[in-house]
Amino acid sequence: MMKYLMLSCREATRLTEKKLTLGKLSFLDNIQLAMHLRMCDRCKRYAEQSAGIEAALQHRMEEQSGQSTPPEEQPALPDEFKEKLLRRLQQKDGI
Repeated sequence: MMKYLMLSCREATRLTEKKLTLGKLSFLDNIQLAMHLRMCDRCKRYAEQSAGIEAALQHRMEEQSGQSTPPEEQPALPDEFKEKLLRRLQQKDGI
């Protein structure tokens, strides 16, 4: 049973990005990600940093446009940027 609940860091990162992009995860994905983030400081830090970057970009976009965007319409970071950021974090932290 536990092997079905445990995620690799790569899978946890994918779910983190999915959650930021879509705003939600399935019940099982939420449980798996929460368990992984409780045990893995690096992935927890990645999730926090990704959420911070996403929020900062959203805030900046709102400042420039002078209006707030509903969460379901908020653009996500480009996949290429996320991949480069993830590679840099992995190189630095040895994930």
